[in-house]
Formats: sequence, C-alpha cells, structure tokens
Amino acid sequence: MEWKGIKGAVLVDVPMRRYTSMRVGGPAKWLLYPADRADLSAMVRRLSGEGIPYRFLGNGTNIIVSDEGIGAALIRITKMRRLTFEKTRDGAIAEVGGGYPLARFIRECAKRGFGGLERLYWIPGSVGGAIKMNAGSFDQSISDTVVGMDVLTARGEIIEKAVKFEDFGYRTSPVGRKDCVITGRFRLKDAGAEDLERQMEYVYRERKERHPMEYPSAGSVFKAAGGRSAWWFVEKAGLRGYRIGDACVSEKHTNFIVNMGRARAADIAALIRKIKEEVFSKLGVTLEEEVELWGFNG
Repeated sequence: MEWKGIKGAVLVDVPMRRYTSMRVGGPAKWLLYPADRADLSAMVRRLSGEGIPYRFLGNGTNIIVSDEGIGAALIRITKMRRLTFEKTRDGAIAEVGGGYPLARFIRECAKRGFGGLERLYWIPGSVGGAIKMNAGSFDQSISDTVVGMDVLTARGEIIEKAVKFEDFGYRTSPVGRKDCVITGRFRLKDAGAEDLERQMEYVYRERKERHPMEYPSAGSVFKAAGGRSAWWFVEKAGLRGYRIGDACVSEKHTNFIVNMGRARAADIAALIRKIKEEVFSKLGVTLEEEVELWGFNG
C-alpha cells in the first residue's frame, strides 16, 4: 500500500496490546495518525478506493483485539483536540475535537463553571467515541448536552449534523457504524465551579470504590437488559470471580472482566461466551456486548 501524499504518520504491524486498556491484542496492519481533517478525508478515500477495511481507534478503552491481530487499518484522530467555548445567556456552547480525552474535556468545562457533563467524569475514552456510543453514568448521558457534531462518512466526506436528545438511545447514536465524530458541540449550563468539582470528586470516589481500577479492563462488558444492570445477571448466574486463564470476572464489579496478569484475548472472548451461555441457561436472558471484539471473525 502506497501512502504518497499523506501528511500524517503511518505505522506498520503495531501490537495492539499497547493501545488497548485491556492490554491484549496482536498487530494491526496499519495504524494511521492523520495530520488534519483534509488528511483524514484523504486516508479514508484511499482506503475505500483500495478496498482495505478500516476502523477508528480512540483510546482503546472498550475493545478487545484478537491475539492474531486485525488485518485492517486503524485510524486515530488524536491530533484533533481543538477546544473552544462560546458564552451564551445561561452557559456556553463548547466545541471540541473528537480526539480530545473525555475526562480532560469535562475538567476544562468544570474549571470554567459550565455543567452538564460532570457525572460522566472518569469515563475513559475520547469525546468522539463517547458521542458515538452515547456514553453514560450516574443517570447522565452524553445525549443530555450534545447538540451537534461534524462527522466523517465512509465516503470521506465531512458533514455537519444538528442533533437532539431524541436522536440517541441507550448506548446508541445517529452516527453510522463506519463514520467518525471529528467534532462535538455541547450546550452547557452555568454552574458553580466548586460545586462541579465536588460532584466530580464524588463520582471519582464512587468509581474507585465500585470498579476494579487496579487491573486492566475494558470497562462494562455487557449492556443493561430488561431494565436491570448487566452485573445483576452475571452475579445471579454465580460467576463472580470466574476465571479462564488470567481473564477473570471481577470480584468488585461483575460486569467487568479484568486482566489478572497475562490474559490472552482468546481467554477474554471465551469468558464472554461463558457468561452469555450461563446467564441464558439460568436466567433466560441474552446479554449483548457493550465492548467490541475486533479480529475474531477475520
């Protein structure tokens, strides 16, 4: 594959364990870092024209890459981190690059006294990824405040979208599967910076107490089902602490699978299958993955 005319970095055969929070995964064929929007569009058009599969990689916090790796190009938009605030009568419109870390963005909002995202603090990942999956926690979701986005389509076109709360669903958004959010726009409300800091500190303490932050993980493995959080079903199926190799259902939070040391992606995938089988067998409920598994089906 020739990359003539591409301004950004092109890395070849990159071990994905270095780029995923679970610390597993074989090599990606290419890892691309576009220099700017035009470069990103050119990359996507080039890949599409050559028939080469590609995916967008954020902070790698909700994916499991197979031990054999993935024969695709992975694109990271980490250079797209522009952040601006435009004051409104009762708050601000924040415009932020899709590659901006979500937790850092929320801190910047809070420092300026703009609220609406504080309960999402410490959700790992990028702003673009959080919008695409409609990330949420503590009864707050990205969709509560996002009002617009710039999206790169599979054709390499950049389109501007206005969105509203109703366009989103539970862990879903109006962003296409092969599309990438390169800019997000949020309507925020005036709030006291000190109060926002207190709420963020509370969220951090709760996450530290409830979640296994001491081990590599990919966050919540399954989506809620039937109005219940997924951890309840895993717990009722008797799988707390269940282990395959070094992949283990967390003792602290049963919707987390943790890497206890040298887990393989195959161990994690096998444990996910085991959980789904046991929950269905014992409780009649089919759990759906919230994490994404890459490279397991070619």
